[in-house]
Parts: sequence; C-alpha cells; structure tokens
Amino acid sequence: MLRWRHCTSSITLAVVLALTPLAVRADNKNDKAKAAQEKRDDQKIKNEKEDVKQAQEKLKDDQKELQAAQKAVDEAERKETAARKRLDEVRKRVEAKHENASGIDKALAAQEAAKKSYDAAAAPVLKSLKEKPEYQAIVKKVADAEARLKAAQDDKNLSADAKRAVIARASKDKLATSELERTALEANPAARSARAKLADAQAYVTELRSQIRGMIDNDSEIKSAREAMRSAADATEAVGEKMKRIRDRASADAAKLNPEQQQVKQAEAADKANDNQNKTIKNKNKPK
Repeated sequence: MLRWRHCTSSITLAVVLALTPLAVRADNKNDKAKAAQEKRDDQKIKNEKEDVKQAQEKLKDDQKELQAAQKAVDEAERKETAARKRLDEVRKRVEAKHENASGIDKALAAQEAAKKSYDAAAAPVLKSLKEKPEYQAIVKKVADAEARLKAAQDDKNLSADAKRAVIARASKDKLATSELERTALEANPAARSARAKLADAQAYVTELRSQIRGMIDNDSEIKSAREAMRSAADATEAVGEKMKRIRDRASADAAKLNPEQQQVKQAEAADKANDNQNKTIKNKNKPK
C-alpha cells in the first residue's frame, strides 16, 4: 500500500511538471498577442492623430489664403470704384466739351421757342374744337372706354380672349379725342406751319445729340478711362472667383476635420476597451 501511494505521488508530480511548461508557454503566447495588439492600437492612434494634425494645418493654411484673398478682393473693389468714378468724371468733362463745341445749347433754345410758337398757334384751334358738341360726345366716349378698360382688367371671370377684345376696343376708343385734335390742327395753316418748324427743331437737336454721342464714344480720354474701368472690373471678378474657390476648399477641409477627430476618439476608446479587457482577464487568472 505504501508503495502504491508513493507511485501515485510520483505520477502526479510528473504530470504537474509536464503540464507546467505548456501553461507557461500559453501565457507567454497570450502576452505576446496582447503586446502586439497594444502596439497596433498605439500605432493606429498615432496615425489618426497625425491625420488630424495635418487636417488642422491644412485648415490654417486655408484661413491664411482666405485672409489674403479677402485683402485682394477689397483692393480690387477699391480700384474698380476709383476707376468708375474717374470714368464718370471724364465723361462729364468730355460731354461738356463736345456739347459746347456742337452748339446744342442754341439748338435747344430754338426748339423751346418753336414749341412755344406751336402751342400759341394750337391753343385757339383746340379751344374751338373742344367747344363743339361732337368733341364733347367723343370725350364722353373716351370716359366710357376708360371705365370699360378698368372693368375688363378687374374682371376675373372674363376669359383671356374676351378680355383682350375689350381692352383693344377701349384702347382704340381712348384715342378718339387725340385723332380729332390732330385732324383739326393739321387743317389749320398757322398750327400746321408751327408744327413743321417744331419738328425741324426737334430733328436738329436729335441729330446733334447723335453726333455728340459719337464724339464722346470716340474720345481718347473716354476710351482710356473706360478700358481702365473694364480692366478693374475684370480684376475684381477674377479675385472674387479665386476667393470662392479657396472658400469652397476651406469648407471641404473643415468638413474633413471632424471625422478625423472622431476617428482618434474611436481608436482611443478601442485601445482603452482592450486594456480594460486584458486587466479583467488578468485579475480573474491571478492566484487567490
């Protein structure tokens, strides 16, 4: 019996001695796996933080570019405003120069005198016409036409075609008095002659104005000031477009920064979770 007990103890000791290296090797392998995972977690966090750093630096560069672009826009707008102001000043001076040289002041005075002569000749003709019953009847017709015109425009139940017909007829009736006046004035020799002289004076003013516009447009000062203004406007547009591109890029870079920061937080959280899990397992396996 003593021999059997001794034999059993020997066997147990041998089994324990045989199993002990396996457990140690398993623990060592597990520790290496944990260390490798920890290394991967640390590297991931490092990489994510580097991405955040690069995104932040890029955003700072964008802000610097935006500030520089805003200064360029402000300067371009200042130059454009100055160029437009100079063009207005040059135009006024050049217009005055060519108008004085053209003699348009005299032409305008002659036109005004012709208008007064025509009004003086037309006044008795129109006075006599307006006293006639047929003219007064036409005046009433015109008043009726205006009433029909307003009613048609306000009538929401009237079809579009019917409304157009009413408006066309009323508009034609409204011209009735004007037609009577024109006929009466044409029939009067004094009024007809004065009207012809007024028409000639008006035509001459129109011709002079056309000549002045041509001289202004071809004036070297005007051309130079206009070209400077256009160049300034083009420059303003160009820097404005550049600023828009920079602003769009800055917005896109800002949008990327938040996800990068979230990835850092997620990586740190995952690393912390692994650490807690390893501590829990280690505490469970600690000998009591």
